[in-house]
Amino acid sequence: MIRSVFAGVCRTPFVAASRATTYKAPALVHRFYSDQATPETESAQPASSANSAEAKQEAEAAPAISAQDVEKLKQTITEKDAKLRELKDAYLRSLADAENIRTRAKTEVDNTKAFAIQKFAKDLLDTVDILELAIKHVPQEHLADKVANKSLVDLYEGVDMTKSNLLRTLERHGVESFDPMDQPYDPNTSHALYQAPIPGKTPGHVFAVEKRGYVLKGRVLRSAQVGVVLDTSDN
Repeated sequence: MIRSVFAGVCRTPFVAASRATTYKAPALVHRFYSDQATPETESAQPASSANSAEAKQEAEAAPAISAQDVEKLKQTITEKDAKLRELKDAYLRSLADAENIRTRAKTEVDNTKAFAIQKFAKDLLDTVDILELAIKHVPQEHLADKVANKSLVDLYEGVDMTKSNLLRTLERHGVESFDPMDQPYDPNTSHALYQAPIPGKTPGHVFAVEKRGYVLKGRVLRSAQVGVVLDTSDN
């Protein structure tokens, strides 16, 4: 009895599982297409026709543009183009003017920095001239005897060293001297104090330099004071 009940219990799940997994094929559904219009398409066609009719009516109702209006539009466009070119030209000119102003300002700043010591250096040139005159007026025969004229020789050497050191200081700041001796007279760099006929010298050339000239970074700081050979060929 117990064995038969157990056997029945064991068989029941497998039967249920076999029944549950039974596959049934879906029924085939056949669809047929026709060229005949359906009620939906028949209702859509009058709507599209109505839209095209409305668009046509709106186009017919729109005001026609005359040739005069077209000419006015062309003239307006031409005027706008001319105005645009004018504004563009004015803009480019403004840019060029601004660039020129920046360039001039930079040049002025650079010149101010470069020639800031111009007045101070020019004042020192008088000191250099005095030292040169002091050296120039010492007789050379007195300098030859260093034993008898030891004090004069020492003073001469001290003045000469002071002048040389002062000139080197000026050179470090861009001040340089020039000597136009035996060169053609240039009124831009030299000032003629006098003229004299000198045999054997070329007329118009410098034969004497009273004071040397100086330039500060290429600009004449002080003109040289010179004597020029006089041309006597006309006489």
